[in-house]
Amino acid sequence: MNRLTQKNPATTLPITLPITLPTTLSVTYPVTHWLEHGILAAVSGGADSMALLHFLALHESGVKRLAAAHINHCLRGKESDADADFVRQSVAGYGLRYFEHRIAREEWNTGKHAGLEAAARNIRYEFLTRTAEQIGFRYVATAHTADDQTETVLHRLIRGTGISGLAGIAGIRQLNPAVTLIRPLLDVRRCDIIAYLEKLGKPFKTDSTNSENNFTRNRIRNLLLPILRKEFNPKVDEAVERFARLAAENEEVLDELIDGIFENVILRQTPNEIILDAAKLQSRQTPTLREFFIRLWKRNGWSLRHLGLEQWNLFVDFFRLGTGRYEMRGSIIAEHDGKHDSKHDSKHDSKHFILRRVAANLEVQ
Repeated sequence: MNRLTQKNPATTLPITLPITLPTTLSVTYPVTHWLEHGILAAVSGGADSMALLHFLALHESGVKRLAAAHINHCLRGKESDADADFVRQSVAGYGLRYFEHRIAREEWNTGKHAGLEAAARNIRYEFLTRTAEQIGFRYVATAHTADDQTETVLHRLIRGTGISGLAGIAGIRQLNPAVTLIRPLLDVRRCDIIAYLEKLGKPFKTDSTNSENNFTRNRIRNLLLPILRKEFNPKVDEAVERFARLAAENEEVLDELIDGIFENVILRQTPNEIILDAAKLQSRQTPTLREFFIRLWKRNGWSLRHLGLEQWNLFVDFFRLGTGRYEMRGSIIAEHDGKHDSKHDSKHDSKHFILRRVAANLEVQ
């Protein structure tokens, strides 16, 4: 059983999704509870999302707390429009509310995102979160599977990531204070999804770009994983999943440790300035300090783009110096000593460490 912890609101949800028969998904997580609070299901038309739609619709039982949303990326012309039509008709067959967003050309060119994949992901979640809030639903459900977990961990490992990145896709996470993201199929293999739909006679769409190897994730799925399964370990997917679970458990331990440190060392925190009691941090080991600052960045919504192990180690080295000024990528200025605002002492001593954002950049990767 995979226990997924949702910190805000505090709740622990046991989730298992074994495939017991080709025509059923045996689920032990609280679907009824989630439906009581409203679920907006993201449906692309692919096999995974159609299985999610069919499963949730079967449990909806007339409570009218299930709706579906589709994002038309408009990147494949008529094929994209055909997918949207297919999803719209499928949703109508269940009598559910349907919401669709066509991504306009200007949305791709806002300059807020680096890369097509990042832009698409952020636009999707912005739309899903906004729609869930507007209709008063607490949950957004996406159809990520165990295969997506494997591909994500390998992708991050190849690109270069810390332990937190190797924890993979979270089963539950907050999108904002009012909306929570859930991924009910995260323990289900894609081959079982296909068998489930075929046995039920339920159609689905296949994105023609999935077979193209222009994107790293497609190359991992189409080229790397078949080689790993054939030449090295036929159960490599399970091995990667197991590693991701261990990394996630490690993150839970670190979260508890770092949360305790936050309570003792943060003197003041605003979106653009953080003042720390540096004396209480100096005795910490480098790995702890590195994780502390990474989580501090995340908590404040500061960009982590282009900040790797080397950058964080250099930043920790500067912190230990106890003097000077340092500019971190992402327009964050760090300094020892400095002037305080009028609500506090007029000047810091060397035990204070100040972080200031000098340019707005809220994208967190």
